[in-house]
Amino acid sequence: MLAAGCGQQRPSSQATATKPAEPEPGAVKGTVYALVPCGQVGPFSRVAKLFEAAHPGVTLDWEQENIVTMTKKVLDGKAKPDAFLSMGDLEMDQLQQAGLLVDGTREKIAENGLAIVVPEKNPGGVNSMADLAKPTVKQIALPDPANNAVGLHAKEAFQKAGIWPQIEKKILLPRFAADSKEVATQGKVEAAIAYYPCSVEVHVKDAPPSLPKGLKLVGAIPSDLYPAFWCEGAVVKGAKNPEGGKALLALLKTPEVQNIYRQWEFVREPAKGK
Repeated sequence: MLAAGCGQQRPSSQATATKPAEPEPGAVKGTVYALVPCGQVGPFSRVAKLFEAAHPGVTLDWEQENIVTMTKKVLDGKAKPDAFLSMGDLEMDQLQQAGLLVDGTREKIAENGLAIVVPEKNPGGVNSMADLAKPTVKQIALPDPANNAVGLHAKEAFQKAGIWPQIEKKILLPRFAADSKEVATQGKVEAAIAYYPCSVEVHVKDAPPSLPKGLKLVGAIPSDLYPAFWCEGAVVKGAKNPEGGKALLALLKTPEVQNIYRQWEFVREPAKGK
């Protein structure tokens, strides 16, 4: 059983390049509620401390969850966070289509990319994307493209590279992105597709970047094979503390926080050798 882990048309990302208006000093009060995907637990643990230090007396109440469950909670009206953070454009597009985002608050936060990971002993002999078509690779875990930006953009990359017809029948579609890593760790697939930053994310608050046990990083999927996409953030309509949400989004755009995200490999094109 999979752990509840952490060619379709779609609307283009509508993330605005306009920085949300920063609240006046002292305008942020009370508790700020944020939904944060498990793929950002590492960097956001540090962001949370910076936010509370910058706003004395304010509490940042943040909940970590897999992005599919987070998105469904908001779509179903079960959560109205002051700040909703995503791993990609697909999830934000779903919320925007449903009319659930406060106008002018959708923001690009950090670049994201795609990676291939394999079980530590690499039984399929995967050393490149082309190797996914080898007969030694029986199954490939690809997070469901209907609900995960990682799956959507990886499928686009495979189609552009011309290997999709060779690997389509090997594809296993976990509902959650974290499950792709899980089944690879368990040796149930010969390869899995993940967000590149998730190759160094162990989903533990305050833990440093580290390759999860039982996995080997093959490398990044070439960025010229899929459209650029970003982790994004926005305030959800009906939020109790929208000014607090805007303040958090503003902090996420600062150079200090951008550098923190880069330490967890939130980059479009990883450095050579990674």
